[in-house]
Amino acid sequence: MRIFAIPAALLLACCIYLPLPRAREGLDAALVRLHRLFLRAFTRKDGRTDDTLALVTCLLVLCGVLVPLASLHFLAAAALMAPAFTGLSALSSGARVKDELDSGKYARDIPAYETLVRETCRSLAPAFVSGMAAPMLLCAAGMPLHLGPALGLGYTLLCALASQLPAAACAAQAVQRFAERIFCAFMLLCSGAVGRNPLRTGGCGAQERLLSILGIAGDGSDTHAPMAGDIPQGIFLCGFSAFILCLTLCAVGFVLCR
Repeated sequence: MRIFAIPAALLLACCIYLPLPRAREGLDAALVRLHRLFLRAFTRKDGRTDDTLALVTCLLVLCGVLVPLASLHFLAAAALMAPAFTGLSALSSGARVKDELDSGKYARDIPAYETLVRETCRSLAPAFVSGMAAPMLLCAAGMPLHLGPALGLGYTLLCALASQLPAAACAAQAVQRFAERIFCAFMLLCSGAVGRNPLRTGGCGAQERLLSILGIAGDGSDTHAPMAGDIPQGIFLCGFSAFILCLTLCAVGFVLCR
């Protein structure tokens, strides 16, 4: 039963990040402020701080608070995990760009139009890797021991501090590299949903793979010129891939989390 907290968390995340796409900025700011509280405790009289020790202590305290709360009920675990799925905030920005393209603003500047389509579609893959696939994998790995919300929000804390602490950036990137490989595999698996043969796609990494599946990579595998409709198609492919990944993790974790 516990493993179904993950799809419930995804549903709650949709209720948060779709109507409030800037909620991620508020979450990041709150996590940064939390870390600063620990930095003060580990600041010496000469002004030097032990950044790594402060980060580890912050993560341990966060886990210590979330684990007993998550063990109360699977709905409590879902509510605690939901903020970790920040990738959904990219959907609103993609929709805004499509509306801008459909308005005719770039009707006389085709190169700028095509570049904007490509860059918008390219930005979808990293958002889903770092804000959907990575926390989903961590949450699923931790659910048997009630560690799902702790691992998910702990990873979100690392992402929030990545621009300030090299140790946090290194740990977050290690998780994202693994998640990228998994997500690329699921995008290939789901490429038929957008009418693309996975054997005719290429690209290194989730960004280039997504553009290749959409047929707008800018190489010999292209099937058409970039158009505004590629943005919702890219959103659908990323969302569908994340959904299938969620179902797969639930199926695998069901045995371990009963």
